[in-house]
Amino acid sequence: MAKKKIKTVSLEKTTKVIEQDLTYQFGVEGIAQDVMECLEDKVSPELLDVLNAMLLGFNDDMQLEIADDLLDFAYGQVVHTTGCPSADAVLYACYTWIAEEKGVDFSMN
Repeated sequence: MAKKKIKTVSLEKTTKVIEQDLTYQFGVEGIAQDVMECLEDKVSPELLDVLNAMLLGFNDDMQLEIADDLLDFAYGQVVHTTGCPSADAVLYACYTWIAEEKGVDFSMN
């Protein structure tokens, strides 16, 4: 029985990365900013900076919703969801970071 020769061709695809910094166009607005300040005694300054950055790109209403939900979690481990996949992904990541910093077991299972 003859052995089959298999030729494998590897094609390298190029991915272009275009980095932008749009943070100057977005900020934490209004009441959401005040709510986030309430987290100052619950999380480290470094984590607070990250949590604030996670609000960028959302409108004022969603920023406030996320900020309120983070406050509830930081103070009482109460988990909220919004039904919006992008906001819920941010909330899940933030809950995880807060729980890790506080030494709390967090799982959405």
